[in-house]
Amino acid sequence: MYLLSEEQLAFKKELRAYCDAEIRPAAEELDRAGAFPRSLFARAGELGYLDISFSPARAGAKYGALAGTIILEEFSRGLPALSLAMSPHSQCCDIIAAAGTETLRRRALGPATRGAAVLAFALSEPSGGSDALGIDTTAVRRGGEWILNGRKCWITNAPVADGYIVAARSPAAGRSRSVSLFYVDRAAPGLTVYPAEEMIGVRCSPTSAIEMDDCRIPADCLVGEESSAYPLIKTMLNVGRLNMSALAVGISQAAMEATLRSTSVIGQYGRSLSSSQAVSFKVADMYSGIAMSRNSLYHVAALMEAGKPVTTDVAALKMFSTERCGEICAAARQLHGAKGLTTGSEVDRCFRDAQFLTIGEGTSEICRIVVSKALYRTEPGAL
Repeated sequence: MYLLSEEQLAFKKELRAYCDAEIRPAAEELDRAGAFPRSLFARAGELGYLDISFSPARAGAKYGALAGTIILEEFSRGLPALSLAMSPHSQCCDIIAAAGTETLRRRALGPATRGAAVLAFALSEPSGGSDALGIDTTAVRRGGEWILNGRKCWITNAPVADGYIVAARSPAAGRSRSVSLFYVDRAAPGLTVYPAEEMIGVRCSPTSAIEMDDCRIPADCLVGEESSAYPLIKTMLNVGRLNMSALAVGISQAAMEATLRSTSVIGQYGRSLSSSQAVSFKVADMYSGIAMSRNSLYHVAALMEAGKPVTTDVAALKMFSTERCGEICAAARQLHGAKGLTTGSEVDRCFRDAQFLTIGEGTSEICRIVVSKALYRTEPGAL
């Protein structure tokens, strides 16, 4: 078992109490309305919970990767869409802090960490599929501006974001991995933000497309060196997979807790459903999946915080934890009987929210490709 320190355990307890007091009571109404939890997002900023860095190179953040993972896990126990909104937001903060100009850092980081601004990471494109670098969006320098053209899709936070980190190719791109990153303000001329897609789960984390038609941004909105963003993008993909694993553990925990409450109720003949091993053994299986996922989650987060290579382990973690989450939520729905089919019930929300996890931030199939390729490149005896 991963051993958290006393301070980390106290922090986890603090987060759980906050979730129970402020997040969980609002979850059903927010999910039903499909509304972005702006007040909860802003409140998280007020409390310092948005000041997370998953990069060891970013000094000054209040929380590192392990504490940030615990935050996302506990918030996901109440409202996974809130954690999902926080994931690309924190990724953008790390990108800007690591490679943005001083002007951009001053303008964007303060409001973002306070929860006064929402950021989105615009990477995916309609023709790219699961190829993160399948990028057709172009960027051309003209005088003191960059001109961007292209369309980005499936962007978490897009409809409510105040700014976007956009991946594009410039004329200097000579290789398949030659990609540049740009900060695009929502008010930039030539930017169109499309309405939110109707999603089956994580309904109050708005997702949509943006389109740039001769979109003009200042020259200092280039983030890092031109055509040199691949290392940053690779790091952020790893962060995204860690974050989805945190969501998986939080959702699984909520589904198990709901099942424990439901199956402990004394019914006919003075017995509860939990008195049947057919039920209690399924709950034991839930706990096993959660415990293994959580311990691996904390381990990989600690590796990331220490600056260690995590690409293979985080892909394996994402694959394992999200698939277990789907199984746990399906079992929870089954054990609730007809109540599990009720729209708006907690297990219904858990089941629907879990469907996103094996697709977002790298499908299970992509994660298997990452892991298997790494294994076949590894020297025998080195595993």
